[in-house]
Amino acid sequence: MSILDMKAGPPDYWAEIGNFFLPLKYLITNDRFDALVQNIDLHYLINAVFWIFIALFCGFYGFQCVFQFFLKSSNVKYFKRKQFARLIWNIAFYGACCLFLHFYNEFMILPQLMKNQGRYSLFHSSDNLIFYRSHQYEKFQFYSIFIIAFYLHGAMLDFKEADFLETVSKWLYLFALIAIDVYRYENYFVGLNLTMGLHSILAECLTLLALQNSNRNRWVYQLFMGMRVAAWLHVHINLLPFNYFIPTLFAKNFKLPLNVAIWLWYGLAIWNSPVLQLFYHQIYHTSPSDCSGEGSAAKCILMRDSSEYRHYKTLKRAYIEVKLAHEKATSNPLPATESASAKTYQAIKCVMMLKRKLKRIREGRGAEPEDDREELNAD
Repeated sequence: MSILDMKAGPPDYWAEIGNFFLPLKYLITNDRFDALVQNIDLHYLINAVFWIFIALFCGFYGFQCVFQFFLKSSNVKYFKRKQFARLIWNIAFYGACCLFLHFYNEFMILPQLMKNQGRYSLFHSSDNLIFYRSHQYEKFQFYSIFIIAFYLHGAMLDFKEADFLETVSKWLYLFALIAIDVYRYENYFVGLNLTMGLHSILAECLTLLALQNSNRNRWVYQLFMGMRVAAWLHVHINLLPFNYFIPTLFAKNFKLPLNVAIWLWYGLAIWNSPVLQLFYHQIYHTSPSDCSGEGSAAKCILMRDSSEYRHYKTLKRAYIEVKLAHEKATSNPLPATESASAKTYQAIKCVMMLKRKLKRIREGRGAEPEDDREELNAD
């Protein structure tokens, strides 16, 4: 029976209780999986995602190069420039995506939902208009594949930065979007991506402002962290479960691939939430060098770690250790011996090598010498 043929009526509570055991039924019978595979045009899907992914990769690489070129004359340090460029890229994409989805929802989906409003009643206490199936599948599949390719590109970038939690989270969300695309749940796809897009815009803007903020203004980081936590709680605790996840779980036309992907993604989102990150920081980040926040929990949550920052921190730690060893060797009041002279010579040689390496990094990537000297002397 099609979802469009269902009539409104009183709820059947025994049927609703029986829906709890539907996952066990569909794990035993694979009819839904056969129908899922039959509805997927793998050749078209792989080809479209591949070419859109290549276009996004080339566009992002060119944007990053141009953006870093203009940032050389600014006071943004070299290890923050790639993260700065990616934040601007994400905000621009999410903004354009949300703008398009909002107007598409207003002028294309809502008029169709008003015509079929009385034909949806899968679960008495849920808003099941989200299960509206698209009648213009070509248009729906065009922008859905474009968004899927964007999350695939983001997962590749997170994997390159060794951010494995974000990588797995994006892959699970990508699988959920593919399932929604296969089942043609257009209102589900638009509403979910519109909600997540607006939340991502706010989160990326707060991270961007945190990168620009000075270390002296600690209260600004606290304010930004409070906004980040409040936005996450509103979206992931108030909106998503009641508007999308619970209706999907209790739908009579149960879809196992969609439920598995969307609930796994939601569980990982809870695990990677700002609230649990705060507890993780208090337990494991015992010294300022353990995270990008340098001892600040708010800064640790707002600012994501990067390979450039880890490389800079390694050089900084090595420079300080060699400098301390050199000062300890030169401050020894005992008469100099051949062994002490050799150790002092090696310490001076290491200091000079690190200074030359830092100088090459500044000249090649345009870092400000004064800012780097201040950070090195501060510790």
